[in-house]
Amino acid sequence: MTNHIFLHGLKLNTKIGVPDWEREISQELIIDVDIELKGNETFKSDDISKTIDYALIESQIKEIGLNNKHILLEDFGEEIISKLKEKFQFEKIRLKISKQKILPETDFVGVILER
Repeated sequence: MTNHIFLHGLKLNTKIGVPDWEREISQELIIDVDIELKGNETFKSDDISKTIDYALIESQIKEIGLNNKHILLEDFGEEIISKLKEKFQFEKIRLKISKQKILPETDFVGVILER
């Protein structure tokens, strides 16, 4: 049995992109993160210390966004995963980062990273 926590639709403004014009403006990224927890303790104990606090995940991602120097979403995503791994213990993570209004015929572009 696996148990997950998730944050979907986290909105984050940062400067990122390959073309110069993308890095000149702050863009809204939409971030979804799914984390597979280690063990089943959380779902048996009702103890916050046995899980990962959503607010801490959100604050870590926002901090990375504020200090972002990456051009590619891929590298930005790798930094997010790396920092979350340093701070929290989990089995697996799936991170989706989307940007709107980049290509005229699409709603979103983005990346999905799974570790």
